[in-house]
Amino acid sequence: MKRVLNAMPRYKVGTHKGMQVIREYSGKGDAKQTREIQTNGKVYADMQKKLELFNSVSERERQFFDEINRRHLAAPANFRFVRDRSRFNVAYWNREVPCSNNIECNTEYYDDYGFNVRSRGEMIVGNALKSLGLEAKYEPLVDLKGLKKKSPDYSFPVHIIDRCYFVEFMGMADDEEYIDDNAEKIRLYMRNGILPGRDLILISGTKNWIPPQESIARQIASFINNAVISAYNKRSFEE
Repeated sequence: MKRVLNAMPRYKVGTHKGMQVIREYSGKGDAKQTREIQTNGKVYADMQKKLELFNSVSERERQFFDEINRRHLAAPANFRFVRDRSRFNVAYWNREVPCSNNIECNTEYYDDYGFNVRSRGEMIVGNALKSLGLEAKYEPLVDLKGLKKKSPDYSFPVHIIDRCYFVEFMGMADDEEYIDDNAEKIRLYMRNGILPGRDLILISGTKNWIPPQESIARQIASFINNAVISAYNKRSFEE
């Protein structure tokens, strides 16, 4: 969570000449910059959303360390995480090649990483990942058992626990044929040890509804928080 927070600008609410403003602080030392937005217009509304996201991530960081304290686990200087031995680790993610399924994509949608994606929903998912300061790759090929390969919408690494995770956006969850096609893909993931909720984030939408970016970002941040918490146990503090 510290990695995510350190990648984000800092925000505070204040006043300037009697008007409420949001201040954005970015950079450190000589490179530190401040931007001030007053309470009007679209820019302020966008900044308010970023402030809410920053506060949400900060709250999850607080909850993480509260959980450590609740369990009476005092992390020593040589603390290390007990890492899952999954083959889907950071080294695996580093070997992945984005957009490697050779299926042409030519839409108007580009996410904040610069990837040309297949739908507005996928663009919003990519933007949510980017807003959290995460690295991500779009549609990398994943080797599965039986010489089969599938491309999740996104994959991203969590360096502190040496894992990579996958994201699938199910954009037509109200279409039976679409559900059947993707159910087979999910079964194939599960046969290869990629489990929804543990290794795979599923985000659903319908033909007429897409979750807002802030909601998707909260879902991803919560997933990462739970993954990090579950990646250690008490033995790692007692060794």
